[in-house]
Amino acid sequence: MTTSTLPQGVNAQTISLRLGHPDPATLGTPSFQEAVRRVMASPQAAHALAYGNEQGSVDLIAYLVERINREQHLSLGAENVTITAGSTNATDMIARLYTQPGDAVIVEAPTYVDSLHVFRDHGVRLYGVPMDSEGIRSTELESLLKQLASEGINVPLLYTIPNFHNPTGITTSEQRRKAIIELARQYGVLIVEDDVYRDLAFEAAVPPSYLALAGGEHAMQIGSVSKTIAPGLRVGWIATAAEHVQRFVDCGTTQMGGGANPLAAQFVAEYCKAGSWDAHLEDIRHLYSTRRDALLDALSRYMPPEVTWTQPLGGFFVWLTLPEGLNGAAIKRAAAERGVLVASGEGFFTQPQAHPNHLRLTYSFAALEDIGKAVRILGEVVRGN
Repeated sequence: MTTSTLPQGVNAQTISLRLGHPDPATLGTPSFQEAVRRVMASPQAAHALAYGNEQGSVDLIAYLVERINREQHLSLGAENVTITAGSTNATDMIARLYTQPGDAVIVEAPTYVDSLHVFRDHGVRLYGVPMDSEGIRSTELESLLKQLASEGINVPLLYTIPNFHNPTGITTSEQRRKAIIELARQYGVLIVEDDVYRDLAFEAAVPPSYLALAGGEHAMQIGSVSKTIAPGLRVGWIATAAEHVQRFVDCGTTQMGGGANPLAAQFVAEYCKAGSWDAHLEDIRHLYSTRRDALLDALSRYMPPEVTWTQPLGGFFVWLTLPEGLNGAAIKRAAAERGVLVASGEGFFTQPQAHPNHLRLTYSFAALEDIGKAVRILGEVVRGN
Protein backbone atom coordinates (compact mmCIF):
# COMPACT_ATOMS: atom_id res chain seq x y z
CA MET A 1 0.00 0.00 0.00
CA THR A 2 1.54 3.32 -1.04
CA THR A 3 1.54 6.37 1.19
CA SER A 4 -0.82 8.12 -1.22
CA THR A 5 -3.57 5.68 -0.27
CA LEU A 6 -3.15 6.24 3.45
CA PRO A 7 -5.37 8.57 5.47
CA GLN A 8 -4.10 12.00 6.44
CA GLY A 9 -1.50 11.89 9.21
CA VAL A 10 -0.47 8.29 8.49
CA ASN A 11 2.60 7.36 6.45
CA ALA A 12 4.73 4.32 5.78
CA GLN A 13 6.91 5.12 8.82
CA THR A 14 4.06 5.21 11.34
CA ILE A 15 1.91 2.52 12.94
CA SER A 16 -1.65 3.67 13.48
CA LEU A 17 -3.61 2.41 16.46
CA ARG A 18 -5.66 5.61 16.14
CA LEU A 19 -7.97 5.17 13.17
CA GLY A 20 -11.35 3.50 13.65
CA HIS A 21 -11.26 2.35 10.04
CA PRO A 22 -11.60 -1.07 8.44
CA ASP A 23 -8.44 -2.54 6.98
CA PRO A 24 -8.09 -1.08 3.45
CA ALA A 25 -7.19 -4.55 2.16
CA THR A 26 -10.74 -5.72 2.99
CA LEU A 27 -12.38 -3.13 0.72
CA GLY A 28 -13.36 -3.59 -2.91
CA THR A 29 -13.20 -7.38 -2.83
CA PRO A 30 -13.65 -9.37 -6.06
CA SER A 31 -17.17 -10.36 -5.00
CA PHE A 32 -18.11 -6.73 -4.47
CA GLN A 33 -16.61 -5.72 -7.80
CA GLU A 34 -18.64 -8.45 -9.45
CA ALA A 35 -21.82 -7.16 -7.79
CA VAL A 36 -21.07 -3.69 -9.16
CA ARG A 37 -20.60 -5.11 -12.65
CA ARG A 38 -23.89 -7.01 -12.47
CA VAL A 39 -25.79 -3.89 -11.44
CA MET A 40 -24.20 -1.71 -14.11
CA ALA A 41 -24.94 -4.29 -16.81
CA SER A 42 -28.59 -4.59 -15.79
CA PRO A 43 -31.69 -2.46 -16.40
CA GLN A 44 -31.47 -1.49 -12.70
CA ALA A 45 -28.56 0.84 -13.47
CA ALA A 46 -30.64 3.49 -15.19
CA HIS A 47 -33.07 3.57 -12.26
CA ALA A 48 -30.27 3.66 -9.68
CA LEU A 49 -28.57 6.57 -11.45
CA ALA A 50 -31.72 8.69 -11.19
CA TYR A 51 -33.16 10.39 -8.11
CA GLY A 52 -34.09 7.56 -5.81
CA ASN A 53 -37.21 6.56 -3.96
CA GLU A 54 -37.38 8.81 -0.88
CA GLN A 55 -37.30 5.91 1.56
CA GLY A 56 -34.31 4.39 -0.21
CA SER A 57 -33.48 1.38 -2.37
CA VAL A 58 -36.46 -0.98 -2.34
CA ASP A 59 -34.18 -3.98 -2.86
CA LEU A 60 -31.89 -3.06 0.01
CA ILE A 61 -34.81 -2.35 2.34
CA ALA A 62 -36.29 -5.76 1.53
CA TYR A 63 -32.98 -7.44 2.28
CA LEU A 64 -32.51 -5.55 5.56
CA VAL A 65 -36.05 -6.23 6.76
CA GLU A 66 -35.58 -9.97 6.26
CA ARG A 67 -32.15 -9.93 7.93
CA ILE A 68 -33.19 -7.81 10.93
CA ASN A 69 -36.30 -9.91 11.50
CA ARG A 70 -34.34 -13.15 11.31
CA GLU A 71 -31.44 -12.07 13.51
CA GLN A 72 -33.31 -9.89 16.01
CA HIS A 73 -36.60 -11.83 16.18
CA LEU A 74 -38.70 -8.88 15.08
CA SER A 75 -41.63 -8.55 12.70
CA LEU A 76 -40.70 -5.43 10.81
CA GLY A 77 -42.11 -4.48 7.43
CA ALA A 78 -40.72 -2.28 4.68
CA GLU A 79 -42.37 0.69 6.40
CA ASN A 80 -39.94 0.28 9.33
CA VAL A 81 -36.64 0.87 7.51
CA THR A 82 -35.20 3.83 5.64
CA ILE A 83 -31.83 4.10 3.90
CA THR A 84 -29.38 6.83 4.92
CA ALA A 85 -26.04 8.14 3.71
CA GLY A 86 -24.18 6.23 6.40
CA SER A 87 -24.63 6.39 10.17
CA THR A 88 -23.44 10.00 10.30
CA ASN A 89 -26.32 11.13 8.11
CA ALA A 90 -28.69 9.05 10.23
CA THR A 91 -27.49 10.65 13.47
CA ASP A 92 -27.64 14.13 11.99
CA MET A 93 -31.14 13.62 10.59
CA ILE A 94 -32.42 12.32 13.93
CA ALA A 95 -30.87 15.27 15.76
CA ARG A 96 -32.32 17.73 13.25
CA LEU A 97 -35.85 16.34 13.35
CA TYR A 98 -36.15 15.35 17.02
CA THR A 99 -34.33 18.07 18.95
CA GLN A 100 -34.52 21.82 19.40
CA PRO A 101 -31.70 24.11 20.55
CA GLY A 102 -31.54 23.95 24.33
CA ASP A 103 -32.89 20.40 24.58
CA ALA A 104 -30.85 17.83 26.48
CA VAL A 105 -29.35 14.79 24.73
CA ILE A 106 -27.94 12.10 27.00
CA VAL A 107 -24.89 10.13 25.89
CA GLU A 108 -22.50 7.64 27.40
CA ALA A 109 -19.37 8.97 29.07
CA PRO A 110 -17.30 8.40 27.01
CA THR A 111 -18.92 8.22 23.57
CA TYR A 112 -18.06 8.58 19.89
CA VAL A 113 -16.40 11.96 19.46
CA ASP A 114 -17.96 12.77 16.07
CA SER A 115 -21.48 12.09 17.36
CA LEU A 116 -20.81 14.72 20.02
CA HIS A 117 -19.82 17.04 17.18
CA VAL A 118 -23.05 16.30 15.29
CA PHE A 119 -25.25 16.96 18.32
CA ARG A 120 -23.38 20.17 19.15
CA ASP A 121 -24.09 21.38 15.61
CA HIS A 122 -27.79 21.35 16.57
CA GLY A 123 -27.41 23.46 19.68
CA VAL A 124 -28.40 20.83 22.23
CA ARG A 125 -27.00 20.45 25.73
CA LEU A 126 -25.06 17.21 26.14
CA TYR A 127 -25.07 15.20 29.36
CA GLY A 128 -22.77 12.22 29.83
CA VAL A 129 -23.58 9.23 32.04
CA PRO A 130 -20.64 7.10 33.22
CA MET A 131 -20.17 3.52 32.08
CA ASP A 132 -19.00 0.34 33.77
CA SER A 133 -18.30 -3.12 32.38
CA GLU A 134 -22.05 -3.62 31.67
CA GLY A 135 -22.51 -0.34 29.80
CA ILE A 136 -24.16 2.91 30.77
CA ARG A 137 -25.01 2.99 34.49
CA SER A 138 -28.78 2.87 34.73
CA THR A 139 -28.93 4.18 38.30
CA GLU A 140 -26.99 7.29 37.34
CA LEU A 141 -29.11 7.65 34.21
CA GLU A 142 -32.23 7.60 36.37
CA SER A 143 -30.81 10.27 38.68
CA LEU A 144 -29.98 12.49 35.72
CA LEU A 145 -33.42 12.06 34.17
CA LYS A 146 -35.05 13.01 37.48
CA GLN A 147 -32.84 16.08 37.76
CA LEU A 148 -33.54 17.26 34.22
CA ALA A 149 -37.28 16.70 34.65
CA SER A 150 -37.26 18.74 37.85
CA GLU A 151 -35.52 21.58 35.98
CA GLY A 152 -38.06 21.45 33.16
CA ILE A 153 -35.42 20.52 30.56
CA ASN A 154 -36.72 18.52 27.59
CA VAL A 155 -34.86 15.25 26.94
CA PRO A 156 -35.87 13.87 23.53
CA LEU A 157 -32.98 11.46 22.94
CA LEU A 158 -30.59 9.01 24.60
CA TYR A 159 -27.75 8.20 22.20
CA THR A 160 -25.95 4.92 22.89
CA ILE A 161 -23.53 2.52 21.21
CA PRO A 162 -24.52 -0.77 22.85
CA ASN A 163 -22.33 -3.26 20.99
CA PHE A 164 -18.52 -3.07 21.01
CA HIS A 165 -18.77 0.55 22.01
CA ASN A 166 -16.66 3.29 20.48
CA PRO A 167 -14.34 4.12 22.22
CA THR A 168 -14.39 1.55 25.05
CA GLY A 169 -15.23 -1.73 23.29
CA ILE A 170 -17.81 -2.50 26.03
CA THR A 171 -21.05 -4.34 25.20
CA THR A 172 -24.10 -3.34 27.25
CA SER A 173 -25.61 -6.29 29.11
CA GLU A 174 -29.18 -7.44 28.48
CA GLN A 175 -30.19 -6.67 32.05
CA ARG A 176 -28.88 -3.13 31.74
CA ARG A 177 -30.64 -2.66 28.40
CA LYS A 178 -33.96 -3.65 29.93
CA ALA A 179 -33.52 -1.18 32.78
CA ILE A 180 -32.69 1.61 30.32
CA ILE A 181 -35.76 0.83 28.20
CA GLU A 182 -37.98 1.15 31.27
CA LEU A 183 -36.45 4.52 32.07
CA ALA A 184 -36.90 5.65 28.47
CA ARG A 185 -40.57 4.72 28.61
CA GLN A 186 -41.06 6.41 31.97
CA TYR A 187 -39.50 9.68 30.85
CA GLY A 188 -40.60 9.67 27.20
CA VAL A 189 -37.08 9.45 25.78
CA LEU A 190 -36.25 7.90 22.40
CA ILE A 191 -33.26 5.55 22.44
CA VAL A 192 -30.95 6.14 19.47
CA GLU A 193 -29.11 2.83 19.14
CA ASP A 194 -25.97 3.32 17.04
CA ASP A 195 -25.32 -0.31 16.15
CA VAL A 196 -22.73 -0.15 13.39
CA TYR A 197 -20.45 -2.77 15.03
CA ARG A 198 -23.18 -5.41 15.55
CA ASP A 199 -21.86 -7.70 12.80
CA LEU A 200 -18.33 -7.78 14.23
CA ALA A 201 -18.96 -10.16 17.16
CA PHE A 202 -16.00 -12.50 17.73
CA GLU A 203 -17.01 -14.86 20.53
CA ALA A 204 -20.79 -14.99 20.77
CA ALA A 205 -23.98 -13.34 19.63
CA VAL A 206 -24.66 -9.87 20.98
CA PRO A 207 -27.50 -9.31 23.48
CA PRO A 208 -30.95 -8.47 22.09
CA SER A 209 -31.10 -4.98 20.62
CA TYR A 210 -32.98 -2.11 22.23
CA LEU A 211 -35.26 -2.20 19.20
CA ALA A 212 -36.08 -5.87 19.82
CA LEU A 213 -36.41 -5.58 23.59
CA ALA A 214 -38.73 -2.59 23.18
CA GLY A 215 -40.86 -4.36 20.58
CA GLY A 216 -39.98 -1.83 17.89
CA GLU A 217 -41.01 1.15 20.04
CA HIS A 218 -38.98 3.79 21.93
CA ALA A 219 -35.88 3.01 19.85
CA MET A 220 -34.25 3.89 16.56
CA GLN A 221 -31.56 1.45 15.46
CA ILE A 222 -28.83 2.79 13.18
CA GLY A 223 -26.93 0.35 10.98
CA SER A 224 -24.21 0.78 8.36
CA VAL A 225 -21.95 -1.09 5.95
CA SER A 226 -19.07 1.32 6.62
CA LYS A 227 -17.25 -0.98 9.06
CA THR A 228 -17.79 -4.19 7.11
CA ILE A 229 -18.10 -3.51 3.36
CA ALA A 230 -16.75 -0.01 2.63
CA PRO A 231 -17.13 3.41 4.28
CA GLY A 232 -16.87 5.18 0.93
CA LEU A 233 -20.23 3.78 -0.11
CA ARG A 234 -21.95 6.00 2.48
CA VAL A 235 -24.79 3.51 2.95
CA GLY A 236 -26.59 3.06 6.26
CA TRP A 237 -30.14 2.71 7.57
CA ILE A 238 -32.52 3.40 10.41
CA ALA A 239 -34.90 0.72 11.65
CA THR A 240 -37.71 2.04 13.82
CA ALA A 241 -41.47 2.53 14.13
CA ALA A 242 -43.27 3.40 10.89
CA GLU A 243 -44.25 6.90 12.02
CA HIS A 244 -40.58 7.80 12.48
CA VAL A 245 -39.65 6.41 9.07
CA GLN A 246 -42.41 8.49 7.52
CA ARG A 247 -41.03 11.58 9.23
CA PHE A 248 -37.61 10.92 7.68
CA VAL A 249 -39.20 10.40 4.27
CA ASP A 250 -41.21 13.62 4.54
CA CYS A 251 -38.35 15.87 5.68
CA GLY A 252 -37.06 18.60 3.42
CA THR A 253 -33.69 17.14 2.45
CA THR A 254 -35.21 13.78 1.49
CA GLN A 255 -38.03 15.35 -0.48
CA MET A 256 -35.57 17.63 -2.26
CA GLY A 257 -32.85 15.08 -3.04
CA GLY A 258 -34.61 11.73 -2.99
CA GLY A 259 -33.39 8.63 -1.21
CA ALA A 260 -29.80 8.30 -0.02
CA ASN A 261 -27.17 7.12 -2.50
CA PRO A 262 -29.39 4.99 -4.76
CA LEU A 263 -26.55 3.66 -6.90
CA ALA A 264 -24.33 2.65 -3.97
CA ALA A 265 -27.35 1.19 -2.18
CA GLN A 266 -28.13 -0.95 -5.24
CA PHE A 267 -24.55 -2.23 -5.28
CA VAL A 268 -24.89 -3.20 -1.62
CA ALA A 269 -28.26 -4.88 -2.21
CA GLU A 270 -26.85 -6.96 -5.07
CA TYR A 271 -23.78 -7.92 -3.03
CA CYS A 272 -25.84 -8.91 0.02
CA LYS A 273 -28.52 -10.85 -1.89
CA ALA A 274 -25.79 -12.99 -3.45
CA GLY A 275 -24.65 -14.06 0.03
CA SER A 276 -21.32 -12.30 -0.33
CA TRP A 277 -21.69 -10.12 2.76
CA ASP A 278 -22.13 -13.10 5.08
CA ALA A 279 -19.03 -14.78 3.65
CA HIS A 280 -17.07 -11.53 3.94
CA LEU A 281 -18.15 -11.09 7.56
CA GLU A 282 -16.71 -14.47 8.44
CA ASP A 283 -13.37 -13.45 6.93
CA ILE A 284 -13.11 -10.08 8.64
CA ARG A 285 -14.27 -11.39 12.03
CA HIS A 286 -11.31 -13.77 11.94
CA LEU A 287 -8.98 -11.00 10.78
CA TYR A 288 -10.00 -8.53 13.46
CA SER A 289 -10.28 -11.06 16.29
CA THR A 290 -6.71 -12.15 15.57
CA ARG A 291 -5.55 -8.55 15.78
CA ARG A 292 -7.58 -8.00 18.95
CA ASP A 293 -5.85 -10.97 20.53
CA ALA A 294 -2.44 -9.65 19.47
CA LEU A 295 -3.17 -6.25 20.97
CA LEU A 296 -4.42 -7.65 24.28
CA ASP A 297 -1.43 -9.99 24.51
CA ALA A 298 0.97 -7.11 23.83
CA LEU A 299 -0.71 -4.94 26.46
CA SER A 300 -0.24 -7.72 29.02
CA ARG A 301 3.44 -7.95 28.15
CA TYR A 302 4.40 -4.30 27.81
CA MET A 303 2.14 -2.14 29.97
CA PRO A 304 2.99 -1.35 33.59
CA PRO A 305 0.65 -3.00 36.12
CA GLU A 306 -1.13 0.22 37.06
CA VAL A 307 -2.54 0.60 33.52
CA THR A 308 -5.92 -1.08 32.93
CA TRP A 309 -7.86 -1.78 29.74
CA THR A 310 -11.11 -3.24 28.46
CA GLN A 311 -11.55 -6.72 26.96
CA PRO A 312 -13.76 -6.26 23.86
CA LEU A 313 -15.74 -9.18 22.47
CA GLY A 314 -15.87 -7.64 18.99
CA GLY A 315 -15.58 -4.40 17.08
CA PHE A 316 -12.42 -2.30 16.72
CA PHE A 317 -11.49 -0.74 20.09
CA VAL A 318 -9.66 -1.16 23.39
CA TRP A 319 -9.86 1.57 26.05
CA LEU A 320 -6.85 2.21 28.29
CA THR A 321 -7.04 3.93 31.66
CA LEU A 322 -3.73 5.42 32.72
CA PRO A 323 -2.69 5.97 36.35
CA GLU A 324 -3.57 9.30 37.93
CA GLY A 325 -1.01 11.92 37.02
CA LEU A 326 -0.44 10.67 33.48
CA ASN A 327 -1.99 12.75 30.73
CA GLY A 328 -3.37 10.92 27.69
CA ALA A 329 -2.74 13.85 25.34
CA ALA A 330 0.91 14.03 26.43
CA ILE A 331 1.33 10.27 25.97
CA LYS A 332 -0.25 10.56 22.53
CA ARG A 333 2.23 13.27 21.49
CA ALA A 334 5.24 11.39 22.83
CA ALA A 335 4.16 8.17 21.10
CA ALA A 336 3.65 10.00 17.81
CA GLU A 337 7.23 11.27 17.98
CA ARG A 338 8.28 7.61 18.02
CA GLY A 339 6.01 6.63 15.13
CA VAL A 340 2.97 5.25 16.98
CA LEU A 341 -0.39 6.98 16.57
CA VAL A 342 -3.10 6.63 19.23
CA ALA A 343 -6.18 8.64 20.23
CA SER A 344 -6.18 10.41 23.57
CA GLY A 345 -9.40 9.98 25.47
CA GLU A 346 -10.49 13.43 26.61
CA GLY A 347 -12.36 14.32 23.39
CA PHE A 348 -14.74 11.39 23.85
CA PHE A 349 -16.35 13.06 26.87
CA THR A 350 -18.85 15.91 27.12
CA GLN A 351 -16.48 17.48 29.67
CA PRO A 352 -13.02 16.72 28.26
CA GLN A 353 -11.00 18.47 30.96
CA ALA A 354 -12.35 16.11 33.62
CA HIS A 355 -11.01 12.96 31.92
CA PRO A 356 -7.33 13.41 31.00
CA ASN A 357 -5.99 9.89 31.59
CA HIS A 358 -7.37 7.66 28.84
CA LEU A 359 -6.27 6.34 25.46
CA ARG A 360 -8.26 4.60 22.73
CA LEU A 361 -6.41 1.91 20.79
CA THR A 362 -7.77 0.52 17.52
CA TYR A 363 -6.67 -2.87 16.20
CA SER A 364 -8.56 -2.87 12.88
CA PHE A 365 -6.17 -0.77 10.80
CA ALA A 366 -2.62 -1.77 11.76
CA ALA A 367 -0.97 -4.84 10.27
CA LEU A 368 -0.83 -7.83 12.62
CA GLU A 369 2.97 -7.84 12.64
CA ASP A 370 3.08 -4.17 13.70
CA ILE A 371 0.74 -4.34 16.67
CA GLY A 372 3.20 -5.80 19.17
CA LYS A 373 5.90 -3.34 18.15
CA ALA A 374 3.52 -0.40 18.52
CA VAL A 375 2.37 -1.47 22.00
CA ARG A 376 5.96 -2.06 23.11
CA ILE A 377 6.82 1.53 22.13
CA LEU A 378 3.65 2.83 23.77
CA GLY A 379 4.50 0.94 26.95
CA GLU A 380 7.94 2.53 27.00
CA VAL A 381 6.36 5.96 26.63
CA VAL A 382 3.93 5.28 29.48
CA ARG A 383 6.83 4.14 31.67
CA GLY A 384 8.76 7.28 30.78
CA ASN A 385 11.54 5.43 28.97
